[in-house]
Amino acid sequence: MLVLPTDRKRCLPPDRPSPTFSHQMPVQLTTALRVVGTSLFALAVLGGILAAYVTGYQFIHTEKHYLSFGLYGAILGLHLLIQSLFAFLEHRRMRRAGQPLKLPCSRRRAVALCIAAYQEDPDYLRKCLLSAQRIAFPDLKVVMVVDGNRQEDAYMLDIFLEVLGGTDQAGFFVWRSNFHEVGEGETETSLQEGMERVRAVVRTSTFSCVMQKWGGKREVMYTAFKALGDSVDYIQVCDSDTVLDPACTIEMLRVLEEDPQVGGVGGDVQILNKYDSWISFLSSVRYWMAFNVERACQSYFGCVQCISGPLGMYRNSLLQQFLEDWYHQKFLGSKCSFGDDRHLTNRVLSLGYRTKYTARSKCLTETPTKYLRWLNQQTRWSKSYFREWLYNSLWFHKHHLWMTYESVVTGFFPFFLIATVIQLFYRGRIWNS
Repeated sequence: MLVLPTDRKRCLPPDRPSPTFSHQMPVQLTTALRVVGTSLFALAVLGGILAAYVTGYQFIHTEKHYLSFGLYGAILGLHLLIQSLFAFLEHRRMRRAGQPLKLPCSRRRAVALCIAAYQEDPDYLRKCLLSAQRIAFPDLKVVMVVDGNRQEDAYMLDIFLEVLGGTDQAGFFVWRSNFHEVGEGETETSLQEGMERVRAVVRTSTFSCVMQKWGGKREVMYTAFKALGDSVDYIQVCDSDTVLDPACTIEMLRVLEEDPQVGGVGGDVQILNKYDSWISFLSSVRYWMAFNVERACQSYFGCVQCISGPLGMYRNSLLQQFLEDWYHQKFLGSKCSFGDDRHLTNRVLSLGYRTKYTARSKCLTETPTKYLRWLNQQTRWSKSYFREWLYNSLWFHKHHLWMTYESVVTGFFPFFLIATVIQLFYRGRIWNS
């Protein structure tokens, strides 16, 4: 009887590489070439902008050069023009994709809306929950996690029960701990029991609320994601000061269902209180530009760099893959607390999946009306932007060159601005006469 070896690799001649090895070589070579090519492209873009800035060539200027328009300004103007063009093309594509989304019964998707709450204004929280109740999506699961379990946090649970608790499908649990920190009076046994109770409440209830030991927004989001596990297909994120449009969920789901290579999608975030102060009004103008031009342009190339916390949706299969790495993110040895939405987006991009934006999904969110609170918000966002820029640069080669180009232009712009201000103070004018 002839016995053949079960391992196919043993049948190959010694001088012939295995199929696995021969397959890996082209992939590794292609990746290396893409890394080198993308790096050279980034250096070329930076070098070109730097040369235009240093040269200081002026098309027009005032007599003493207090005001001028030169080559560097022309490049930025051209960048805005090109960005607006691709944003227009993406908006036109969105309008064409507006037909009703019909899924067969066998493909009915399970979606969970996760709301993060911390000492929220009662009026905003009530509006948020009412808007979640009105979302036009069948069997939508709503999970609200409150960052705090003290007596002064109980009003948020009361509002939840008032709005969503009048049904047999609602459940809640007040947890003395969270998934990473043991609460006062808890034992290891009671901690494990608490974890199981949280999972049970979240998975068996259509509307669920968990109050837990304070740990920050990322801890709250982790609890919702961990408790859901693989029980749903998609996870939608939302802040407790956000009012959701009834069609927001179905419109984001449409984008994810149409292309399996899209891992996350964000919607159009508008300002709820834009007329409360001049700061909130200017913020609303900035939001319009950020979403309808910048993110729309990025979406054309499938590389939206930040799916904002008030309105976003992810494939749960991907989210569960990087959940632990996302939660335990560190920068220079310190645990990261803010920038959770930007890092979620970067994790999706790191896997090679595309990220999109749809203006058909909308929400309204609260923004600071006082200068100091606004400054604190912008400081957090700026820190997380530059931190995530460094992380994002590791994956430039996996995506369209537009992501590399735009990251270089926007990432280095603040440094050119600082140089301009210093030069203005030092010399009394920006450029040589």
